[in-house]
Amino acid sequence: MKSPTAHGLFIAVVALTPGVSGCSSPKYDVSGTVTYNGEVLRKPDGVIVFVGHKQEQTQASIGPDGTYHAIGVPAGLNKVVVYYPTPKVQPDKFALIKASKVVQANKRVFLTPEKYTSVDTSELCANVESSTVFDVDMKGPTLPRN
Repeated sequence: MKSPTAHGLFIAVVALTPGVSGCSSPKYDVSGTVTYNGEVLRKPDGVIVFVGHKQEQTQASIGPDGTYHAIGVPAGLNKVVVYYPTPKVQPDKFALIKASKVVQANKRVFLTPEKYTSVDTSELCANVESSTVFDVDMKGPTLPRN
């Protein structure tokens, strides 16, 4: 028969073992503004993604005013990626004549620099805690005004 002290020690060790207790880290909402070279892009379909230390992903849409509100981002250090897909090229009456140029324009997947689209290259990090505001100003070449 085990002594009461040995039994109590076993329970304490199990409760402190990571992953055994079933507790998850806290999650918080994060908001902010995304700009490019200091200005709001005013482009559709922008997305910001927070990637927590357990590879949990939380994404939010970026509004036309550059603001976003991500719900349930894991507490602690998160890597961040941001992207705006390239708007679809609208064919015009000269599309057949300029077909090779249209095809070349469609090869670019993201409007903003691709370095911001991967956790390996974006260099953006947010330390998430209660009431976190995380503003992003991406840097890159001047974008076409379409």
